[in-house]
Amino acid sequence: MKISPVCEIRHTRLACFGAALSLCLLLLAPAIARCQPTATEDQVAALNLITAESLQAHLSYIASDELGGRGTPSPGLEAAAIYIAEQFRKAGLEPVGNDGYFQTSRWVMAPVVREGRTSTRLRLQPWEEGTERPEGAQGEPFLLKNVVGLLRGSDPELRDSYILVTAHYDHLGIRSGVAPDSIYNGANDDGSGTVTVFELARALASAETPPGRSILFMAVFGEESGLLGSRHYAQHPIFPLRQTIAMANIEMIGRTDTDGVDNTGNLNITGFNLSTFSVPFVEAGKHFDIAVFRHAQNSLPYFRRSDNIALATLGVPAHTFSVGYSHDDYHRPDDHWEKINFPNMAVTARTIGLGVLYLANSDEVPVWNEGAEGVEPYLEAWKTLHGGG
Repeated sequence: MKISPVCEIRHTRLACFGAALSLCLLLLAPAIARCQPTATEDQVAALNLITAESLQAHLSYIASDELGGRGTPSPGLEAAAIYIAEQFRKAGLEPVGNDGYFQTSRWVMAPVVREGRTSTRLRLQPWEEGTERPEGAQGEPFLLKNVVGLLRGSDPELRDSYILVTAHYDHLGIRSGVAPDSIYNGANDDGSGTVTVFELARALASAETPPGRSILFMAVFGEESGLLGSRHYAQHPIFPLRQTIAMANIEMIGRTDTDGVDNTGNLNITGFNLSTFSVPFVEAGKHFDIAVFRHAQNSLPYFRRSDNIALATLGVPAHTFSVGYSHDDYHRPDDHWEKINFPNMAVTARTIGLGVLYLANSDEVPVWNEGAEGVEPYLEAWKTLHGGG
């Protein structure tokens, strides 16, 4: 077919425009992709390393009688810290604590002082180097340890920002006078979160393609004693909180016989409506057929009760994942690993991992939802953190 001179000009212009458009789209593709929930094929495939069998092998040790309920402080807690550090080492994470894979802090038992009055009750209190011994402190100081390992990001524009993936590795220890079992093993609370953290580390570190942002995996001490480890990190962050875009805390994801229903296939996020943090995890849930949602009664109250709150109060969008909030063995000696639904725990862990990858590979960061019920203190803290308060 012969093209007329006018049509030929138009055809040439369209062809040039099409070529230019294709070139623009090619150049913009990485940026466009980063704005979408994306993960590479090898990253997604790596999540399959997390299996029911691998989770059970680790949790049957972490929640064993041998570790004595991982009280704070106790030999069992120390043994758990060493075990977690070894998993980080095997995964190839960078040791970024002040002592290898440990972020250590010094503590002592001292009386509670309220309104100028000293109680006879003792509690753990920090005793930092160079400061005076707390009044009434008893015994020698001891070290407690957050266990930390870094998976360095690969994107030159994103790698200096950080996502925290956390869980608390302590529980209630051994309590005398409780029959027939005095060991509070804490398999679901929070052995389940603990082993998920280092299994996620192993999986994501094994992928051929590293995440865009850096991911700090951390197991914290002393949650049951007042969120001690997460609060210590908040006051002594290894990486600046201004560069920390989110905290994904994992707690109680092993049991599905929770809240009076069967929660198989369900995953709750505390403070769901407070920020946009949940968006990539909802998308990740679709991939694994996991319903990621807001619990109508518990979303906001439990947001204030777990380790995420330590960073949220300083402005970092920080939330906690739970399959359910309560079960018959909650804070009882019979929270044993044999009662964990490991197949469901595995797919739940993969869902969290994929959501973390979506966050790590995206230019977009979670933001607090202005106007959401209860968001004001966290939004104001965020403004202060980023110089706008």
